[in-house]
Amino acid sequence: MNIAIIGANGFIGKHLVNQLSENKNFKLFLFGRSETSVFQKEFNYTQIDLNNSKQILNSFNNIDVVYYLASASIPASSWENPKSEIENNLIPFINFLECIVQLNVKKIIFTSSAGTIYGSSTENLNEDSNKKPFSPHGINKVTMEYYLNYFEAKHNLKYDIFRVSNIYGEGQNTSKGLGIINTFLEKIISEQEVTVFGNGEIIRNYIYVKDVAKALANSCLSEFTKSNVYNLSSDDSLSINEVIEKIEEITDEDFKINYKETRGSDNPKILLDNSKLKNNFKELKFTSLQKGIENTYLEIKNKI
Repeated sequence: MNIAIIGANGFIGKHLVNQLSENKNFKLFLFGRSETSVFQKEFNYTQIDLNNSKQILNSFNNIDVVYYLASASIPASSWENPKSEIENNLIPFINFLECIVQLNVKKIIFTSSAGTIYGSSTENLNEDSNKKPFSPHGINKVTMEYYLNYFEAKHNLKYDIFRVSNIYGEGQNTSKGLGIINTFLEKIISEQEVTVFGNGEIIRNYIYVKDVAKALANSCLSEFTKSNVYNLSSDDSLSINEVIEKIEEITDEDFKINYKETRGSDNPKILLDNSKLKNNFKELKFTSLQKGIENTYLEIKNKI
């Protein structure tokens, strides 16, 4: 099976490549915005322009499955510039879909955002729950999902959508403004303090990046005649204050907590129902938050 990964240099992408490369029946083709690959010459790598139709048609001619992990924004950045979501994410995505429906791609696997597409809720949200995104990032992710519905209806392009919760783990680049657990750990180690926006009672679901990679990799082994949508989340939903308490227990570090004004782009509370994921991928076992934070802490501490 020929598998393409768009965004292979990214946080999820790197772990997904490592996971998929364990299966010798898979031939991997990596794509990204940068000139070079973090994997150097280990895999076939191409710098891709998703607005370049000719390049897409040439590069994906023999691909069976595509992982679309590319994203040029985060909730906080697009909050002040909503048009950037359309220009940098939506238009290239539609262009890419228009190209691959002309080829023999069997399925596209798309990473959406569980933390932004549903909006705030006090009840467990399953895949059929109402979507009430209030940030441009979430609005755009839902729109991209709906375009996958359109391309299935018009061209029979099958898809799997994974609505991923808050990821943490080894190798995350926090300079982009994502990854609260990794950010906390870095700040604790280097500056002995962390910053919390709001009162710390915002509730999020946290999932270890290697668990995300395993779930995504399993999608290659599912049938290609159906499209599916999953909440890719763990069983760990905690407030920010509870996460800080966990970090204190695990790291035994002394640090100061600075509370600042809540950001408008932050979703105050979200509870996710992951029963569909667990029922369809029974072999998937979640890494405990304790173990995941321990692994991440040790990796960061060894680097700083």
